[in-house]
Amino acid sequence: MKPKRLRGKNGILALAAVAAIALVLVAAFTLSQSGQHQEGIVLPSTTPLEPSPPDEETPPADDGFVQVTVDNVRDILAETIQTPDAYHLSYTVSVGADDAQTQRTVELWVNGSILLGEVSDDMRTKSVLSDGTTTYLWYNTDRDYLTLSLTGGTTAMDLLGLPSMDFLTEINNSTITDADFVALADSQVQCIYVCCQNDAIRTNRYWIDLQSGLIYQADVLEESRQVYAVQRVYFERLAQEDETFSGRFRLSDGTEPFADSE
Repeated sequence: MKPKRLRGKNGILALAAVAAIALVLVAAFTLSQSGQHQEGIVLPSTTPLEPSPPDEETPPADDGFVQVTVDNVRDILAETIQTPDAYHLSYTVSVGADDAQTQRTVELWVNGSILLGEVSDDMRTKSVLSDGTTTYLWYNTDRDYLTLSLTGGTTAMDLLGLPSMDFLTEINNSTITDADFVALADSQVQCIYVCCQNDAIRTNRYWIDLQSGLIYQADVLEESRQVYAVQRVYFERLAQEDETFSGRFRLSDGTEPFADSE
């Protein structure tokens, strides 16, 4: 007997059922193959990593700076201060207090042991020429001059109204009450500051320029009142053969008493 053919709606439904079964079988096969591939994938390790140590701050380098104190300032000055052999500088000087204060300027030329200083105020100019042993003094352009033999510790700087160039000796012979390293804001000059108490009334203060080895400023206090002050306004280091010194160390009459020493 021949099988009956499916016709009409019943035939269509039968074909659809067969197609659906085929799709299910294909999908199952595909998923099984995908699972086999996933078994070969190497996953990253889940073992926790140890945290890296934090970056350590580099300690500041030791710059070798020594703190200046009343106990060591004498030694520091003796070891570090070196004055130039030849230079030109200017100071402003105030003398007195309150309404009795006067102002003057001092200009210095120094070459080795020879010094020429000029002190000027509103009235006159005083000139001092010295080699440390013999000293000459005159006023303005007067051709007459005085020849002095300085004794009793008096120096040419005393005649000019300036602190002694041998200020280290003065400091060593005084009672130091304060000392420090300071950078002056107005000119960025690095100084060693020294405060000396000479007696119950008088106090001397020095600001010594580390670069030049010379006094940058100084003052004198009497019972906390300033009665004297000096401030450097110009400085130039020179060679001893500089033409600035040519004919510089002359007396008012034009003679050069230290010509052989230059």
